[in-house]
Amino acid sequence: MDKIDPTKITREMYGCEPEDIGETVVLTPGEKSVESLREKIECLKELKGFHKGFTGSYRGKVVSVIKNPVGSPVASDSVYFLRFTRCRNVIYWGSIGALKENINIGDIITPTAAVRGEGSSKYHVEEWYPAVASFELLRKAAPILEETFSKLGVQVHYGVIYTTDSFAAETREFLEKLQKRNIIGIEMETSAIFTLANLQGMNVMAIHIVSDNPMVGKPLVEPLSPDDASRYRKSTETLRDVILDIMNVA
Repeated sequence: MDKIDPTKITREMYGCEPEDIGETVVLTPGEKSVESLREKIECLKELKGFHKGFTGSYRGKVVSVIKNPVGSPVASDSVYFLRFTRCRNVIYWGSIGALKENINIGDIITPTAAVRGEGSSKYHVEEWYPAVASFELLRKAAPILEETFSKLGVQVHYGVIYTTDSFAAETREFLEKLQKRNIIGIEMETSAIFTLANLQGMNVMAIHIVSDNPMVGKPLVEPLSPDDASRYRKSTETLRDVILDIMNVA
């Protein structure tokens, strides 16, 4: 794979030439998230490869938005192949299950690091290699996140999360063990994205909306209450504009 022409790889993966990818890339598994960003960004190029999305112009900057299917294997490959483009900043927009009682549905978790419980990043580097967010990007993003969400009464939480490959492995016993280690959330992509981006010298961060909290009887498989659903929806709508602002300063 390392001997294949990079141009052929980007054409297959993203459906474009390497130079068609912007310096800042937003990865997200949500089709609605991609389309909400499309409403605000002038589209310059449709990405029609294995990963769908678009490259556009926002406040004079060329940025890309890529739909990334759920799971660390695809996430790690997506970031790995960005090495052949001009991408220098990766922002992941996802959802997460909270593991602390004081974290509410619709709150924001911005991980400072992620435990590598997934398997894909282990193919690229030793297990001791840390999966961490970029301080430079967090420093720029934190004031934007906090100022905007405080107006909604939504908290922004920072800390270590856990990335897993299996919903089925999220037993009560396992989640309680993570909670005792002061891990604040669990999801399925972040540690792979952090690891691959750091290996390639890219700035990287993730912003997650809390979709569930099994520690307070609100598991992912149960429908949200009307209040929680409203809070989640408002946070999702707000996060679109926050990410645009972060893209502008990245």
